[in-house]
Amino acid sequence: MRRAGRRKSKVEFCKEQARLFPTVDDERIEDTMKTIMEPQKEVPVFEEADVIIVGGGPAGIGAALASARNGAKTILIEKFGALGGMQTHAMSSTFSLIDPAIQGGVITDVINRLRADGGILRDASPRTRQAAFSSTSFDCEVYKAMLDDMMAEAGVKLLYHTSGVGAIKENNALKGIFIECIQGRFVILGKVIVDSTGNADIAWKSGTACMDDGHGKGPKAGRHMGFGCRLYISGVDADKFAKFKKENPEEWAGLYGGKSIVRKAKAEGRYHGYREGLIIHTRKPGIAMIEGFNSPLAQGHHGWMIEDVTAGEIDLRKQVWSAFRLIKENVPGFEHASVEKTGTIPIFRDTHRILGEYILSEEDIYKGRAFDDSIAVSNMGPDIYGPDEEHVYEVVRPHDIPYGCLVSRETDNLLAAGSTISADFYAFAADRYCAPSMCTGQAAGTAAALAAKLNVTPRQLDVKLLQDALRTQGARVSVKDIPKDVLEEYETRFEKNRNIDDV
Repeated sequence: MRRAGRRKSKVEFCKEQARLFPTVDDERIEDTMKTIMEPQKEVPVFEEADVIIVGGGPAGIGAALASARNGAKTILIEKFGALGGMQTHAMSSTFSLIDPAIQGGVITDVINRLRADGGILRDASPRTRQAAFSSTSFDCEVYKAMLDDMMAEAGVKLLYHTSGVGAIKENNALKGIFIECIQGRFVILGKVIVDSTGNADIAWKSGTACMDDGHGKGPKAGRHMGFGCRLYISGVDADKFAKFKKENPEEWAGLYGGKSIVRKAKAEGRYHGYREGLIIHTRKPGIAMIEGFNSPLAQGHHGWMIEDVTAGEIDLRKQVWSAFRLIKENVPGFEHASVEKTGTIPIFRDTHRILGEYILSEEDIYKGRAFDDSIAVSNMGPDIYGPDEEHVYEVVRPHDIPYGCLVSRETDNLLAAGSTISADFYAFAADRYCAPSMCTGQAAGTAAALAAKLNVTPRQLDVKLLQDALRTQGARVSVKDIPKDVLEEYETRFEKNRNIDDV
């Protein structure tokens, strides 16, 4: 539902809410840890590139393909053994609100390639302009192999099982990235760096100003969204489950189902979880996916602090097994089910973001604002997993994402993409999703390639040149480019769903 009251301006928000982190200064670390001097040593230069991209999730995928396709020597660093980020490693294998009239370019290539390779499990894109929320799901294994092929075809150099652990900063520019892998510690030198880590790892650890503000108002001000996960169950009789849902519509209406089962189990102390229901999807034959798990963070705790991450992982595993036992014992169709898999990592929802030339605001996305320097369009609204039990999702009109959100205010050759871009908490809660992330990735990769080629900083780059390049690639650059009839459909969708409580 819409929140009442006057929304703070961008300036007010920055002054009152944004916390900048040039170093790790949280008292939980600084006041309790001893320090040692790390010995100096020479670090070998592993490679040099025009563009270095750190993080291989949707944003990094978009950035790498765009950079290489625009002629830049491109290296993509990924700490796991496959691309996809949380889509593959946290099993969040969906693209939400896919619409070719809103997104284009790289994301269209990826979706079409998935279709051609038989990787689409459920295509919800035809419902996007009518439904409050829709997700197109895909097969993770098809996706991973397909992305390897796409990177090779574009000429991207991949470095798997490699972590970007820091940066070489001289004056106001990053000269390269420190990496660590099983082979050792190295440096990769580059002209332009794209931080698509999802956590602004490179920006933050280089001393570049970042935001970590959390909720901006009310009693939850400053608190952060917690961690999530997904559970896959095999041995499911989907037809039997569908029949049960049809016979009990009051119990399974809306996104969260099984509410009376969960409430009863909670009251009896048999259920460990924070939600009042379960989200159950059946996709592949015999397989169900359960989502909606949330491990909240208390005041003063963060999604980037390792003890909090560890506690969240343990809590989520308890929730997963508690939910599995509850479903198996109470839901027809799951009598012979077993746990198939969970993610390698949790779903990180809320960590650092860069402080950019512009901070996209809650007001911007609610008003569907257009910007002269826009580089992508998003149709996603804020999806906020509250610090306690609440889950708030809001439908908005399509809105622009300006280039200034990708450009670091402090570091000359640093760009951000995905959930790392400069946005207030509410705008971030919308545009952290996979579709807008891949689109901002494409913009960042294209900008990086052009800046490297022209020997200018991303801030100095002619935005018109960038926009023209993106349009040539098939990308949607601004709501001004969207056909009037499409915008009218979204306006109808907005009016119909603006006050929903459960989607």
